[in-house]
Amino acid sequence: MRILSRGVTINAADVGDLQEALDQLPECGGAVYLPAGAYEIDRTVRCALREGQHLLLCGDGRATVIRFAATDGSHLLELSGVENSWWPDLKITIRDLTLVGNYDCGDAFHLRWPNDTMVDACFFERFGGTAIRVSPNATNVTIRDCWMRDCKRALHADNLHHLTFHGNQTRSGSDGQVQDEHVYIGRHCREVRIVNNHIAYGHNEGIILDGTAQHVVANNTIEGFTVGIRAIDCRDIAIQSNYLHCPTGVLMEADTRGMTVSGNLLTTNSDGAVVVRDARGSGGHVISGNIIRRSLYDEPQRGIDLGDSVGCIVTSNTLEDISDGPPIICDGDPAVHEIANNCVRDTTAEARERYRGGEVAPVPEDHPYRGLYDYLKALPAEQGRIATGFWTFAREDVLGHPLPDAAKEDRAWWANDPANEQAAAWLSAGWLVVIVKCIENRVAFARMR
Repeated sequence: MRILSRGVTINAADVGDLQEALDQLPECGGAVYLPAGAYEIDRTVRCALREGQHLLLCGDGRATVIRFAATDGSHLLELSGVENSWWPDLKITIRDLTLVGNYDCGDAFHLRWPNDTMVDACFFERFGGTAIRVSPNATNVTIRDCWMRDCKRALHADNLHHLTFHGNQTRSGSDGQVQDEHVYIGRHCREVRIVNNHIAYGHNEGIILDGTAQHVVANNTIEGFTVGIRAIDCRDIAIQSNYLHCPTGVLMEADTRGMTVSGNLLTTNSDGAVVVRDARGSGGHVISGNIIRRSLYDEPQRGIDLGDSVGCIVTSNTLEDISDGPPIICDGDPAVHEIANNCVRDTTAEARERYRGGEVAPVPEDHPYRGLYDYLKALPAEQGRIATGFWTFAREDVLGHPLPDAAKEDRAWWANDPANEQAAAWLSAGWLVVIVKCIENRVAFARMR
């Protein structure tokens, strides 16, 4: 083995200051290590790397906690690569650190001109700015297996080629700050992969794609936002195999062209599962193979709204229990689109068709399910469907006791069979069981007519 050069490992705890430890990096770079412990930093730490000066900045995961005390909007770490350079010889890894900010500070990591950079297994909490901001001239950046909780944003990227955002979790905090979008991919970004993340419970959009192109957004759980994925002036983006649980699932605005929205599961989309707005003559989208269905939590569900777009293909989607408006709508002539082979289901109509009727015994006052009968009978006449959890029936004002184990284990217990005493209760009240999911302890009833 011929040793070309030797790096160094600098223990920042022994040095006594993270800034000083980074300043000690030799020309060939090295590792700066923060061992397990709690540290407080009250001013921005800056590191400007030169070409060939590679860096590993690491700690001991959740055991290495850095608290940032600055309240002037400044950033915790400003790390710069080779200024105004694409593809320099520069490799950066930051891993296994816990960063705790405050609502009056800026970003946790402010990365400028990074190349071949990885942020791995870091935990970010309560930053008034962004957990990780990447810009400009960024190339080959991977952010993986990180937690971003109660930060104003999780990721902001601009002027970047080749970003992978993988296996991360983002979330709002209980009684925390009002967040902006969790992930923002700006103009001049190319070939971004947002895959296998859990992006959850924010106050605005989950992901914004702003004037950008050539990306894949796949296999993510995106829930609890006003809009799951918002694309503005974008082109050539694949949105595939995501779970989208938001009032608007996918929103495409302005001159957005050539999007594929396929294989996704969209639910609880009260403002629309896939929506196009202000298309300005753009379109050319393929919306196929998606499951769009009303949940068992009784929220309304809308379908696909093509707006004023043109030249779209909408095919092989399942649209189940669309509760507000037609399943597929467009502002103009439907002939400008190819709309075919979609399966539109109404589980209420299906249950009514399956029900064979039969004599239903009266429900006397001492009937074991009289409380269920009274509960359903008292629902407002304009309410045609109700979805609820099994525990509702245990309330004192309904049954006053839990349902039997059979109700939680056997779908047959919920059959619309008037010979069963429990079914007699809901049938006598004028209701049918439409959907039951024992594993979730939830059931949906609909009126017989």
